[in-house]
Amino acid sequence: MRTAERDGLLVILAAASGSADAWSFFGLGHAFVANMTGNTVLAGISAFRTVFDLAHPLVALAGYVVGTAAGTLLNRRVRTGAIWAKSVSWTLFLESLLLALAESVWLIAHHQPGPRLQLALLAWIAMAIGLQSGSMLQLRVPGVVTTYITGTWTVLTSGVTMLISRQPRALRDKTKLEESFEVQGGVLAVYFFAAALSGWAFRHAADIVGGIPTVAVLIVAAYAALRQEGQVS
Repeated sequence: MRTAERDGLLVILAAASGSADAWSFFGLGHAFVANMTGNTVLAGISAFRTVFDLAHPLVALAGYVVGTAAGTLLNRRVRTGAIWAKSVSWTLFLESLLLALAESVWLIAHHQPGPRLQLALLAWIAMAIGLQSGSMLQLRVPGVVTTYITGTWTVLTSGVTMLISRQPRALRDKTKLEESFEVQGGVLAVYFFAAALSGWAFRHAADIVGGIPTVAVLIVAAYAALRQEGQVS
């Protein structure tokens, strides 16, 4: 697999995270399954309100931590410098299965899960997204994170600032930085539009809300697995 292909897959995974965040925020108690910074803030401002308000961000955080730990363990043998790895593809297949099961429950509940089912789905989906985060970290792609977008914003802004200020180190690495900017910008844009699409779907086509991240992750897993059948990266 080529680096450009890998970068395209990362952008698709960002779409899965953005749409999953919109799904959980609108439909599962106003908490996030990918944006743990947001959940930490929500937990903080909810601490002096009701237990129910505090439960949603904490449950999402717990599910995400479990998923990230599992994703890390499943991909702990990925070699340094690898563009992709078979274990990453299998982890993403597992993530898509978890998301598909969550979508099935969402449909059975007619888009209105009760309080306990909300929390269960929130933890389940956050765990699935955590699997993605744990596996992507093992690829060590500099400056690109498909789930917690604050990191990508920070690295992109820092890199652009270095180039504009004409720092010698940045000018030496200009080509490499500009290539990173393309991926980082793509991740941010796709995350935003995927969240917007899921927000629209939640209002007008609630049946497909969970299908958006499920299909996105499945596409990435299937494409990567097929590419690796033909060549070793």
